[in-house]
Amino acid sequence: MAMMGNTVLIPVMAVAIKFLTAADFSTIQMLSWRSALVLIVLLPFLFFSRFRKALFTADLKAHVIHATLSIVSMSCFYFALRTLPIVTVTSINFTTPTIAVILASLLYREHISPISWFALGIGFVGALFILKPDLGGISFDMVVVMLGSFLAACTNLAVRRMPAKSSNFAVIFYLTCAGVVFFGLPGLANFRLPSGDQWIWVLLLGATALSVHSFIIIAYRFSASMLIGALDYLRIIWAFAFGFFIFKETPGPLEFVGIAMICVSGLLSIAHMQKMKPTVNNF
Repeated sequence: MAMMGNTVLIPVMAVAIKFLTAADFSTIQMLSWRSALVLIVLLPFLFFSRFRKALFTADLKAHVIHATLSIVSMSCFYFALRTLPIVTVTSINFTTPTIAVILASLLYREHISPISWFALGIGFVGALFILKPDLGGISFDMVVVMLGSFLAACTNLAVRRMPAKSSNFAVIFYLTCAGVVFFGLPGLANFRLPSGDQWIWVLLLGATALSVHSFIIIAYRFSASMLIGALDYLRIIWAFAFGFFIFKETPGPLEFVGIAMICVSGLLSIAHMQKMKPTVNNF
């Protein structure tokens, strides 16, 4: 149920980003508010020694690497959602498992099976159908969202290599603190207080961000990671529905073919990743 919730929450977050973009909020302003709101929720946990200990015993170097990759990747997707359809950004995001397989092979010499190579080929062709490169190249926003997918894959590998003593609370807390530093401080130079209905979307942005992190933790505690990865693809359905009914976003026929190919590629890559040693953390 937790993962099913995430398949809806992440597209809802995208809707909030779209509405705030329409209200002339910049990417940095949105991310600074998001980080600040999540930090406000997390700070009371520090009254409990268990959570303070989780921060003090964590591997700070590993968290710096993870947080840096995460916040840059997050910035890419927020930026791309300003102009690209929700379903387009979501589907390109699903190239992340395939990219992770390639990186794991290059960095850790992990074996890529023939079926995984097949998945890589399908994903590459599917991405081309969506990106639709021509003589003029690929649009800048498309390049940004692909960069975000690459960095998300790096983030996944960083989490896998993170020491077991780093709890999920430490992961979320240090990631949020990094967001406050990287986005909050620059945001002060162009600080903007939401007004009227804008508060709804800003608060929704913070609430969905924290909920997504929490639901992922719950899902990985009680469900098989293969099932979680498969269920996550329901997110494309919600992304298409929200984009179509709220913003009148309609992908073309080639984009639908590309989305389907990326889904097949991602599911095959997830199956391959199950053979790799997982990292288990405790909240």
